[in-house]
Amino acid sequence: MLIREWIGNSQGHAWRLNHHVAAEIPFNLHFHPEFELTLTLGAQGLRQIGSDRAHFQQCDLALVAPNQPHSWQAGPRADARDIELQVVLFRLDWLVALAEHGLPEIRPLCQWLASIRQGVVFSPSCAQSLARQLAHLHELQGLQRLTTLLDILAALQHDRAARFIAGEATAATPDRRLERAMAHMQAHFHTPLTLDEVATAAACSVTTLKRLFSQQLQSSFSHELTRLRIAHACQLLVSSERGVAWVAAQSGYPCSSLFYRHFQAHTGQTPSDFRQHSCLGKPTRGIASQAN
Repeated sequence: MLIREWIGNSQGHAWRLNHHVAAEIPFNLHFHPEFELTLTLGAQGLRQIGSDRAHFQQCDLALVAPNQPHSWQAGPRADARDIELQVVLFRLDWLVALAEHGLPEIRPLCQWLASIRQGVVFSPSCAQSLARQLAHLHELQGLQRLTTLLDILAALQHDRAARFIAGEATAATPDRRLERAMAHMQAHFHTPLTLDEVATAAACSVTTLKRLFSQQLQSSFSHELTRLRIAHACQLLVSSERGVAWVAAQSGYPCSSLFYRHFQAHTGQTPSDFRQHSCLGKPTRGIASQAN
């Protein structure tokens, strides 16, 4: 299932660092309200962020925007060596507060982060240049750890070859009504959800909600709902052997034919082809979601 992951602080800070070493990475689609910066070392596999699904190589660096379903997936290495991941989770409001109370130098970083719609995949050269700092971040302590993190985040915005998933957006302060709408959709996407219902949950009019989707996400209610449903369907296809009709129903599609059309439009494959050609098969034990 699509998991809402609850993230705690790291050693009293307003951000969290997870250092993982494992033989493989299982498919584990989840989302959370924090940004997630993930460095993957020594693996080859599949990365899914929002509506984007792509293969990654030995040194991969990507940034996931808040509330975007995402997962990495990689099988065991041929040489049986471990895979290493450094995962940094942080909230934009923490950085904004720093900028407003003594660190105005990071305001450009805050504006850049606010412009990201689904995520960013950084260039191989950027990943290589920051890999050493990120790989050793968990070994640092105190102020040195914090300043190194800020240096890393500041460097990301200067990668001119970075690929923005769903395109770059105009910087905007997230609207709480839109956040409430997305939270309701993420909790109820498997039901016959309507725009009226979501607008009520967001405490705004339908017209206002349509405008918020258009202006802040460059998207629409129907597109975001379909994206959530297809992301969940991908999870079920990889993690179970149940039939496609069952997967469709569990993902909010009582009509299998509509599910087939939406799935192929979003992934470029039929559900059966997606399951058959998934390079890594069903999830196994390895790195698990660290929910609090």
